[in-house]
Amino acid sequence: MPGKLWENTRDWHHKCEGHPVGAAMASGNPPKEWYAAWLSTLLGIHYKIDPYMPQCAVRANRLAQDINELEVKLIIPTVVTDFMVSDISDDVAMGYAYVLTGAHLMGGEIMRRRLQGYPTNHLLWDNRKETLEYLQTLRDQEAYTQGALDCFQLLYNSMEAILTSGDAVTHPPGSHG
Repeated sequence: MPGKLWENTRDWHHKCEGHPVGAAMASGNPPKEWYAAWLSTLLGIHYKIDPYMPQCAVRANRLAQDINELEVKLIIPTVVTDFMVSDISDDVAMGYAYVLTGAHLMGGEIMRRRLQGYPTNHLLWDNRKETLEYLQTLRDQEAYTQGALDCFQLLYNSMEAILTSGDAVTHPPGSHG
């Protein structure tokens, strides 16, 4: 049975899945540039929220590994770099953790099989059972709803930036941009 957070965020979940970038990811054959920008989006978000999460759920290093395997320049949508330097509360961070941990664990298992020829290290788990147990602690915490909704909004805005290509992206300092 889905938890309260799923009920409170399901419309946004479906909206993101239906976006052309989300649909391309789900197809298992997105344009390489879109996949790289999507991984960069996730890296930027995880850079911010990983310190709030247990080690079993941390993804930033694995996302960086995937981006490096793609051998493309790091491009992060501006909305994500803005998030990276913003102040967030613990509850907001936990809402983001719920959305992304759930996506990486549940949908990620399916995506890992579909994304043949793409790096998917961020969808591999040292201890999947421990991470599922962590996800279970988040799913009924209504205090995390606003953070979860904010996460979906940021993901959607990032997809919009990816869809319109380079007109809304930032090349972080030290990148090849």
